[in-house]
Amino acid sequence: MRRATAWFVVVGVAVLGTAGPVSAADGFWVSIASGVAGSSSPTGYQDWWFETPHGPPPVAVTRLGGEGSFEATTGGGSSYFTGAAVPVVLHTTDGYAYLVGGTQPSDLSSSLRRQTAGGQGLATAVPQIAPSVLPANAVSLTADLGDPDSDGTRPLTVAVTDAMSNSLGAGAVSVPDGGWWVIGLGAGLSDTEPTPEPTPSPVPVPTPTSSPVATPEPATGVLLGLGGLAAAGWRMVNRRRTK
Repeated sequence: MRRATAWFVVVGVAVLGTAGPVSAADGFWVSIASGVAGSSSPTGYQDWWFETPHGPPPVAVTRLGGEGSFEATTGGGSSYFTGAAVPVVLHTTDGYAYLVGGTQPSDLSSSLRRQTAGGQGLATAVPQIAPSVLPANAVSLTADLGDPDSDGTRPLTVAVTDAMSNSLGAGAVSVPDGGWWVIGLGAGLSDTEPTPEPTPSPVPVPTPTSSPVATPEPATGVLLGLGGLAAAGWRMVNRRRTK
């Protein structure tokens, strides 16, 4: 019976030894950038990250408010559409994608630095314009280009929700008059490292020592003394009786 118990212990240790550590969950970056016409340097930029434990999801653009046409781009090609042609689905399983409004600048590296980190390239799937059925695991993206201010600047507000309509983040930038904007979409790891838990210090084990000789309490000494006197007196009385 002892041999069987030892066998199970050995098997259990072997299983625990082969189990690898749990890897960090992947995530997804959404970035918004804007700039003046003719310049590749963004004048406005914002990004946020959300966790995607099941891998990069498809992104369904379900609302795009604003005038003119927009461009959805992946490695498979670019598709032009208007706000009335949504939804537009971008599959980002093997790379990143982006949406552009206005005149696209010649260089988007500053605006898409989150999506291109680590050498990631564009996704291979072609953007789908107005598909009849959306992927069940798609996240929803809405973008609204507001009315111009007195100087022609327009606010661009972007929001992302999951399939259950739970918020996955939102942001906004200001688009200069006649300028451009771009929304970057791609997988990536968070740049915030988790704070490691402190390692508890070992508690020192006291070294066993010999037990000291117990010292009687003062009251105990008095009682012992009275007991001794009483015994001596009793002996003297007995001696007198025997004489």
